[in-house]
Amino acid sequence: MAHQRQVAAVTKALQDDGFSASAVSDRVRNLPGLFSVADLAMRVGVLVLAVGALGLGAVRASDSARARLGQFAVLRILGTGRPELRRILLGEAVLSGGVAGLVGTVAGTGLSVALAGPLSDVLGLPITVADALPGPAWAAAALLLPAAGLAVGTLLGSREVLRRDPYLTARAHG
Repeated sequence: MAHQRQVAAVTKALQDDGFSASAVSDRVRNLPGLFSVADLAMRVGVLVLAVGALGLGAVRASDSARARLGQFAVLRILGTGRPELRRILLGEAVLSGGVAGLVGTVAGTGLSVALAGPLSDVLGLPITVADALPGPAWAAAALLLPAAGLAVGTLLGSREVLRRDPYLTARAHG
């Protein structure tokens, strides 16, 4: 580990002596090919997760609203409007998406930290706990994407179900 801290000083000393020297980590960051593909794959993965959360939200909202169709019909007959019912479903979606994002972020971060040591040994690269933690942007995305996807999906998925006539629905479920 001590030699890692000396890389910058040794590189600078070599450059001062006229050698063309750079740290391997600097060169690896600028390599095309596999490394750029890995970064692109990670970004595409986040996009796929966002679209998946949106689709899951739409399916979840439709299923949730259909399962409680009779209850919603009674509430609408009693004077509750569609916007209020949509807010109830939206609140449930944001809450469950927030919990899912929190659980996923904590579990993923815990697993990453737990594997940092063993992977460091296997790969022969020093991986510290700080390296295993997600950056602020990735942590925010992992926390917020499930809630946002479920919320948008809920808005899209509940439209059809909440348009049904409450009197006919109550009669059918009564």
